[in-house]
Amino acid sequence: MSNRDHDFLTRTASKKRSNRNQGRKKLDRLLNVLIAIVAVLILINFYFIFTSNDEKAQNKNETETNQSSDQVAKNNDQNEPIESSTSGQDSSKDLGEDSNNESTNSNENSSESNNGTSAHPNDSQETNSTNTESVITQNSDDPIVEQVIINPNWEVTPTKQSGEHRSTYEKGHIDYEEKLLTIRNAVGLSEDNIIYWSVKNNGSSENSIAVVSSMDKQQKYRVSIEWVANQGWKPVKMEILKEIEGAY
Repeated sequence: MSNRDHDFLTRTASKKRSNRNQGRKKLDRLLNVLIAIVAVLILINFYFIFTSNDEKAQNKNETETNQSSDQVAKNNDQNEPIESSTSGQDSSKDLGEDSNNESTNSNENSSESNNGTSAHPNDSQETNSTNTESVITQNSDDPIVEQVIINPNWEVTPTKQSGEHRSTYEKGHIDYEEKLLTIRNAVGLSEDNIIYWSVKNNGSSENSIAVVSSMDKQQKYRVSIEWVANQGWKPVKMEILKEIEGAY
């Protein structure tokens, strides 16, 4: 073999090795690119997984918060006294009137009427002096009644009705509103500080009985009123109650 042939073979072998090396480099470069792409895809996948979980957790917390708020609002709407009224002498009404003001008087304080007469409960029967006649206070056999008060000085609530009197328990009717005014005058509670638990017939169309309390339920009363012909409604008896339940 001549030197020329030997050089040719050497160059050919070297060229083949060079081509193989370049092929390996290209393959390595391609593999590196593919590995990088796979790594990026994995990172993107993890990102979406974590983001999705965070959104689900946030939505769950918001749902639970809304449900909790709805439940609190629902609970606040329960057990409130509801005012309802219908016509008829023998109908019983459970009435509740709400107000923003609260009374701070204790249950032992007396009820003050419009003519300035007040009665103070105690454990024994007593007679209090007024400008004209004495206020009678006495104990009761009723376990829910703390004391009975009869004040001869209670005045008639002047009526605006004319013609034949018709007793009614329909809210907004002049006769019913005059009943409520007479009751407030007897117990000394203002219109914005009274709950009407019950206002109903008391045996006849000329007699009614009501259970009321202050807004904070510290003062509780059962009031009997009667109709004075051509004049209006007048209180005849007031009972200071220990509790509302069972009073009507």
